[in-house]
Parts: sequence; structure tokens; C-alpha cells
Amino acid sequence: MISYSEIAKALEQGAEEHPELADTIKLCCALLEIQDRAQVPPHQPALTAVEAHARLEQGHPLMSPDELDADAASLAELCARIGFTIAEHKRERVKSLAQIHAWLYERRAQLRTLAIEYLRSGRVPTTAAVGIDRGLLTFVLNSGLRPFLRAQAEALAPLVDDASWYRGYCPICGGEPDMAALGKGNGRRRLLCSRCDSEWTFRRLGCPFCGNDEAGQLAHYPSDDNVYRLSVCEHCRRYLKTVDLRGAAGEHPLAAERILTAGMDAAAERMSYHGGT
Repeated sequence: MISYSEIAKALEQGAEEHPELADTIKLCCALLEIQDRAQVPPHQPALTAVEAHARLEQGHPLMSPDELDADAASLAELCARIGFTIAEHKRERVKSLAQIHAWLYERRAQLRTLAIEYLRSGRVPTTAAVGIDRGLLTFVLNSGLRPFLRAQAEALAPLVDDASWYRGYCPICGGEPDMAALGKGNGRRRLLCSRCDSEWTFRRLGCPFCGNDEAGQLAHYPSDDNVYRLSVCEHCRRYLKTVDLRGAAGEHPLAAERILTAGMDAAAERMSYHGGT
């Protein structure tokens, strides 16, 4: 799995080509540093190879939400640091972040339970976040969870048989993809998990969110240089950003590309499509 420092380096290099994202890249690099320095103990998988194979065969990710290896205190502290850092870079969000900080502080003892509910449903429970900027809260929580999920993903990755998975959700944590790549040479499509940064192979044709594979309901909007494409599904109105490495020069780590392609997110939203978790 790509390291935090490698992601930051790719973002800094990409800033030269995307000056409009300078502030966003600075914030993301600051968050990456916090995540890299987080005190996350190495994860020790409890699964045997046989048990892992059985889970994957049944379509179950290797990690269930209840197996989240994070304690409430550490998660609360990390989310607080992330919130403070966002506030330093986005002064216009200070009031919303203050509300989120208060909300998290009041629930710090139950934060692991709330995180498990979020991992299970893909959203913060509506009744638990009345009056809160839910999109920003989800970003803070997802950013706080990432170091813990990455640690589990790195430990569990050797148990995944990538050639036999081919499902639209992460074989490690069950998260949805938020970026994809077509590999150099073979054009094989790989997806990036929006939660734990794992990558896995998926079929070239088809929507990973709803499974639709009817060509008439799938469309692709390429960039001018044909290196990037926005893939959309008319059945579920979801979209997925893709970088075509077959025609791309240099390295394009997907964990950095999810940030550098922010313009594609804006374009998709203008067309009323929505992305991953």
C-alpha cells in the first residue's frame, strides 16, 4: 500500500499542474501528516487463510464493521486534530467545525460504536447528527478512521485472492470505490477503496455501485487528452473517476488522483450524479 509520504509527494507534484487546487492540496498534505503520525498499533489478523478464503467466497469482506481495531479515545483525539487542522485552512468552515467538535466531544465514549454504525451503513445516523453539517462530519470521521482501516488493510491484504473477488466493494473493509485505474498494457480496471485505500480488480464493463452492465445505461466522458474519464451509470446515477494509465506518462497513485481530479467531482455533481462514500 502506498505510504502517506508518497501520497503527499504526488500531490505536491500535481500542484504544479493544478494551481486551482493549491489550497486543497495544502490541506490534504497537512491531514496526511496527521494521519501518518497517528498512534495506530500494528494489526494482528485473527483470520486464518482458510477462514479468509471462506469469507471471500461468500462475498463477505475480510473485516466486518464490528471488527474495527480502534478505541474510542484514540479515534476521538484524531478526529479532533483533523477538525482543528481543517479549521486552520478553511476559516469559512470554523462555525460548522466547532459544532462537529462539540458533537464528537459529547459522544467521545461512544465514538467507536458510532464509527461501526457508519461503516455498516455508509452514513452517520440521521438522528445522531441533527443540525450538523453531515457532509463535513462524514469527512472528518472518514479521515479519522483511515489510519486504523489502513493498518487493518495492510495486515489483511495477503489473505485476499484478487483474481477471485471481482466485486464492486472492497474485499478488506467493504467500502465503496472513489477512484479507478485502467492498468498499463492490459487495461485491467482496478478500484480504490474510499475508506482504507485498498485496491482490487473489477471487470471493465459495469457499474461497481449497482452492478448494472447494460451498455445503453453506461456512459464515459473522457478528458481532452484521454487520460481521464468520468464513468456514469444512468441506473443508479452514480459516477466513478478513472485514470487510463495506458496513455499516461509517469506515476499516478490513485490515493493522490482522488484529490487531483476534484474538478471531475464538480462536473459530475453539476450533472446530478453522485459518487462513493
